[in-house]
Amino acid sequence: MKKFLIIVIILLVIAGGIGGYFYIKDAKEKARIAEIKEGWYVEVLEDDVNIRAKGSANGTILGKTKKGDIYAVNDVDVAGNTYWYEIDYDGTPAFIFSSTKYNYLKDVNNPNDIATPTIKFFDKIYYVDSIDDINYDHLEVWDDRPGAEVTHQVYHETGVDINGITIDQYWIQYTVTDKEGKSSSKVQKIEFNKRPSEDRVLDFKDLQR
Repeated sequence: MKKFLIIVIILLVIAGGIGGYFYIKDAKEKARIAEIKEGWYVEVLEDDVNIRAKGSANGTILGKTKKGDIYAVNDVDVAGNTYWYEIDYDGTPAFIFSSTKYNYLKDVNNPNDIATPTIKFFDKIYYVDSIDDINYDHLEVWDDRPGAEVTHQVYHETGVDINGITIDQYWIQYTVTDKEGKSSSKVQKIEFNKRPSEDRVLDFKDLQR
C-alpha cells in the first residue's frame, strides 16, 4: 500500500512539474508576443511561406511559417509591388516575401504606410436579392491605417465553354483602396434572385485580374 501511495505521489509530482513547465512556457510566449506587438511586426496569413536567409527567391530557406505567426520587423525592401521583410527569426535576421498579388502578411505598426489593404470572404458564392442589395457585411477588410474604402463592380459572363455547356453567370469584383491609393481586388461569384439589367453590369471579358 505504501509503495502504491509513493508511486502515486511521484506521478503527481511529475505531472505537476510538466504542467508547470508548459504553463510557464506559454506565459513567456504570450509575453514575447505582447512585446513584439508594441513595435513594428507582421502577422502571417498563410501556412508554409518560406523564411529565407536573404531577401531573394534564391535565398537559403531557414524554415516555413504557420498561419498566425508573429515576427518583429527590422526593415523592408520595397521593389514595385513586392516586399521583402527583414524579420527577427529566433534571434537571427531573416527574410519573408509578400506582394500586392500574393499577400502573405499583415503589416502592422509600420512607421511608413506601405501596407496594401486586403479583402477576405469565406463563401464561394454571394447570394443577394438584387443588385441594389449588395453590401460588404460578408467581407473582412483590413489595412494598417483607418480610412480604406471598398467599391465593387458586377460582371456578366455568357457564352459556351469547351464542353459545349452554356455559361450564364455573374461575378462581383471588390476593390479596397487606402488613403495612399494602394489597392487590392478580389472576385467572387454572385447569384441574384432578380437579374440585373445589362446596363448595370459589365462584360466579363473586361474583368481585369
